[in-house]
Amino acid sequence: MRWHTESMDLAGEEGMLHGVLLLPRGEGPFPGAVLCHGMGTDHRAMRPVAQRLVRKGIAALTFDFRGHGKSQGTVDDNIAQDVAAALRFLRNHAKVNPKRIALVGHSFGAWVAILAATQLKDIRALVSISTPREMKDEPGVENDPLYRKLTQAGRTFEYPRCGPLPGSRGLGGVIGTLWMVVRGYHARVNWHRTFQIGRMVKAVALEHMGDFPKLFVHCAGDTVTPYDDAMEIYRRIEPPKEFLLSKGGFHASPLLPGKLRDKWVDWLVTNLNHPEEDSKELGTESEA
Repeated sequence: MRWHTESMDLAGEEGMLHGVLLLPRGEGPFPGAVLCHGMGTDHRAMRPVAQRLVRKGIAALTFDFRGHGKSQGTVDDNIAQDVAAALRFLRNHAKVNPKRIALVGHSFGAWVAILAATQLKDIRALVSISTPREMKDEPGVENDPLYRKLTQAGRTFEYPRCGPLPGSRGLGGVIGTLWMVVRGYHARVNWHRTFQIGRMVKAVALEHMGDFPKLFVHCAGDTVTPYDDAMEIYRRIEPPKEFLLSKGGFHASPLLPGKLRDKWVDWLVTNLNHPEEDSKELGTESEA
């Protein structure tokens, strides 16, 4: 094995958070990355990315968000504090350079990483993958029976016991639920509070997030979170920033082996090791 693995529990706001750290062989200190998984999965979903990063000399911390995997608590609107706890752990590790740490998030984890990046200092880079749309207050939504059921104050929903996650109905919902069962994923969610995260992302001053490099990664074939849904967030963020769009692919494609993952991983490694240098062109979308 070309890396060292450490399994640990992190002290979170609502209890212990389970995490796994992959460290390159050697003395360090190494650049680091906090990897944030999507809703209804756990740290294992980010393990292939962590292994790719550690091979390139980056310490990679994967962890289970509150309400997921082996972590305690329930998913709610304070979940960005989990990212803060993971970042704090990584910064205090003897073999990690505390001034060269990035945040990487996929899907729901991308949302949380963005929100955390507006609250935390000294972030070196941000990679937002398959970013969901911002939740908006749509007229009449309060009359939707499913919306009313999900937003009952104080009620916790457990998945996959409660069926498909919201936003994944039909065949996609069935496949997603079966995937959770097969993989042993589970999630405990307070939707009444979790839905507030989208409004929080919309309300925070994304324009003042910081002058560190930011990369949005999407697939044109993603039907779960269409790439144009992320453009409103992307346009609000000040440079330096890039938008990497793959012509095909699906929601999880950027996490899987291939040219797309190689591109954004190389971008991240470059910005962690040589932040003063411009990263190579990735094929960015304009703001027009």
